Amino acid sequence: MELGADDYVAKPFSPRELTARVRAVLRRTADTVASTATGREGVRKAGDIDLDVAARTVHVANQPVSLTAREFDLLAFLMDNPNRVFRREQLLEQVWGYTFGDTSTVTVHIRRLREKIERDPADPVHIKTAWGVGYRFEP
Repeated sequence: MELGADDYVAKPFSPRELTARVRAVLRRTADTVASTATGREGVRKAGDIDLDVAARTVHVANQPVSLTAREFDLLAFLMDNPNRVFRREQLLEQVWGYTFGDTSTVTVHIRRLREKIERDPADPVHIKTAWGVGYRFEP
């Protein structure tokens, strides 16, 4: 335990106990990953965008905006890393947790997110495209 183990199971063990212990560790890990994936708890502000991590709500110009869970996570990640360009593959890994896959998923989510938070999605103020590279969030 002093070397970093979270738990152990002594022999003989029941499969039910093993399953319960694994689920408990995964639950603790998921809580940690969820809080670090979206950054520190609290409210993020950028221009007229207010994102509340704990409540998982977004307001644009004081109007509530309905986002899917993935759109929310994507926006929170980008807001936590302002002015940094991310390739589609990086976003797929950081937000979706996929190490490979179709990067057009990211493109579609960015387009839908822009439609919901930008005044003019064709000329975005916050979610900018770095041509040939990826996307960045400008506060």
